[in-house]
Amino acid sequence: MRKALMLASAGLIVLAGCSPASDRAEEYSAEAAPSAEAAAEAPADAAASNQRAAASPAPVVAPAPLAPVAQIAYAYRYALSLPRDRGAEMMSRHELACVSAGPGYCQVVSAQADWTAREPGGRLELRGQPEWINRFRSGLALDARNAGGRLDEAVTNGEDVTRDIDAAATGARTTASLADRIRQLQARSGGTMAQRLEIERELAELQQQYDAQQIALRALNDRVQSARLTLDYRQGGVMAADSPTRPVARALGDAFGLSMGMLAMLITAGSVLLPIVVIGGAVWWGIRRRKPASA
Repeated sequence: MRKALMLASAGLIVLAGCSPASDRAEEYSAEAAPSAEAAAEAPADAAASNQRAAASPAPVVAPAPLAPVAQIAYAYRYALSLPRDRGAEMMSRHELACVSAGPGYCQVVSAQADWTAREPGGRLELRGQPEWINRFRSGLALDARNAGGRLDEAVTNGEDVTRDIDAAATGARTTASLADRIRQLQARSGGTMAQRLEIERELAELQQQYDAQQIALRALNDRVQSARLTLDYRQGGVMAADSPTRPVARALGDAFGLSMGMLAMLITAGSVLLPIVVIGGAVWWGIRRRKPASA
């Protein structure tokens, strides 16, 4: 009996020692479960936040405002140095290209040349559509090189006529508005004949002023919508400008021109003096023949 009681008490002591450990195990398992769930939910939250960031639109940056477009009238001037026998051919070819393009693209303003002078040369002035003029002048250097010459000068001048266009347009609108107000006053009954005649004169002057403003405005717009190209053709060519023999060649050319000029002067003087000498000689011969006969 005593032995059974001792075994029972020993069993109770063992159970009392094991129950805290099991309680602590249960508590650890209960605490570990939420942390595991939080660890499992963390990647899902990160993925959702990345999706929201990707779905949200990027901030739109407003572009910088463009610069105001000025109304510019362009004029170009090119100088071509060509051999003496190729200058006239090149000028004729360029003039024909402009005429063949049609008046809507190019028009010949003026063309003048003197290929027999001491310094032969020519000038061709064109006006045309800016795009056509730009394409044409882009090939001038190649044309000169193919003809045995070179492009000596290329100048671009642009004149800003924006203010002039705005002033002409504003003036035309003001004149038209003033003429309308005067017509409204004229439509009212009353007034003497002299007053009506004075109104008619004022309306006529305003109409003339309005027409002049419209013509000036149209001319300014035409300058902007077209480009002017001036081509100077000079004698030169394959000899470079910095060649050491260029001064000698130029001196020889000048000497030849001077000799031809002196020869031309002698021929002119001879053509004037020859008839005088012939007539004088005939008179003198006649006088000499009459002297023996009278004797």
